[in-house]
Amino acid sequence: MFGVNPHHYWLPAHDGNFWGSGLQPQVGEVDKAMAAQQVAIVPRISAQTVNLSPGASLPLVRTAVNYPTSLTFIDSTGAPWKLGAAPISGNPDITPYYVPNSPVMVLYAAKPFASGNVTVYLEGLAVPIMLNVSSGESDTKAQTWTVDSRLDLRVPRRGPGAQPGAAPEVRIGLHDRVLQGFLDGVPPKEAKQLKTTGNVPDTTVWQMGDDLYIRTRADIRDEFESTLSSADGTHLWKLPVTPYVSFSVMGHTASLNVALE
Repeated sequence: MFGVNPHHYWLPAHDGNFWGSGLQPQVGEVDKAMAAQQVAIVPRISAQTVNLSPGASLPLVRTAVNYPTSLTFIDSTGAPWKLGAAPISGNPDITPYYVPNSPVMVLYAAKPFASGNVTVYLEGLAVPIMLNVSSGESDTKAQTWTVDSRLDLRVPRRGPGAQPGAAPEVRIGLHDRVLQGFLDGVPPKEAKQLKTTGNVPDTTVWQMGDDLYIRTRADIRDEFESTLSSADGTHLWKLPVTPYVSFSVMGHTASLNVALE
């Protein structure tokens, strides 16, 4: 995703034990490499919404040796949600680090094929967030492993940092995969990108059916159907097809002209 080229690292073929008990390694680095499985690491930046309901599946976080994962916690409005205590890992080969008084934590895997749960506590949230973390799958023949280089985890609640003027809950598409795809910059194949003019920077507009999907860092001033936001301040706005849309840019109203086809 986002045009990042895959990188490579070497995973032991048999849990790191290349030689039998009592034998000393007498081979060179080339022989060691031949005894290992090569896996291509594909870094990605993405976001997902955490399901806090009983019986829900845990969010899966994919990491790898030498490829730590940075996680940022946000609330339903996109506002950062700070950690309230140090996270706890159930596997000593997966170490969590967190920045006090911030919404950011980092997961570092010391070994390949490690897995376990990590418990995260957020300020003011009554329940902990459980993460399922994995640094690889030993029972697969896949030649690639996608790593969450940066993962924004959205909590379906309004956190302590939510702005009073944020969109109402009924218009936030927390579990809408279509909105999430547009927000990630990976729209459905049937979506068509449209040309625009105006003074709204960092904005991309797609049309799919009778709706516009606008990805921008600006706040919309017109009516919209649904929205979704990421940790870096990017918003996705869904609204009916229209040639003109008004946004707030640096405290001023700016118009975006959309070339409909």
